[in-house]
Amino acid sequence: MSQPQSRRGRRVAERKRNPLIPFYWAIGALVVVGAAFLITFAVRGGFGGGEVPTINAQTGQTPEGFWFKGNPEAAVTVVEYADYRCPACAFFDRNMSPIITRDYVETGKIQMIFHEFPLNNNAQAISAAEAARCAGDQGQFWEMNHLLMTNQGQWAQLNNVNNVFSGYAGQLGLDRAAFDSCMSAGTHNAAILAAVESSVARGVTGTPSFDVNGQLVDMNGLPGAIEAALRTAGQ
Repeated sequence: MSQPQSRRGRRVAERKRNPLIPFYWAIGALVVVGAAFLITFAVRGGFGGGEVPTINAQTGQTPEGFWFKGNPEAAVTVVEYADYRCPACAFFDRNMSPIITRDYVETGKIQMIFHEFPLNNNAQAISAAEAARCAGDQGQFWEMNHLLMTNQGQWAQLNNVNNVFSGYAGQLGLDRAAFDSCMSAGTHNAAILAAVESSVARGVTGTPSFDVNGQLVDMNGLPGAIEAALRTAGQ
């Protein structure tokens, strides 16, 4: 916090210069900083927006049923623990995930696994996790995953989210009848609840969290942890 100026100092300043000049300088600085931020992420591939990205890497499910992208034989495995209602998880999906996918997943350096962790067994978050898996039954888990995260603000506070998720299924060109049946039957509900239990057993306390070859880190620590793991693996 800045120190208070003397009355004399303020009066002198008011006589000698336009009092709006500092305001204009502040606004100009914010514009420059904001533009630099946007340009940096645009160049690096951030801000995924609403367009569903294409993943140029192997995708599938682990023996435990979790969806992955990237080479299963990669030297580094990253497990993302995420809650679909978590704003930071949506931020990661929009801004950091495209860069990590491009630089590490699609180059074969890491395998990335998505591990659902709806905090406090929130009903909307559980339904969203089920929706992603129901879309996965038709081969579009990652596409639905992206739509759920990108459009989080549309559904996170709704009492009944299934109609919204059915709309996303239609947007992806899925068989909506099959998707709706999967949701109404609770086909993947038990798997999602089991994922919550395994997250807690792993010691995860918040989302997003990442397990990088056995080391738990948060979103800020993820890039450094990946690079450290690759160096340890000799890559």
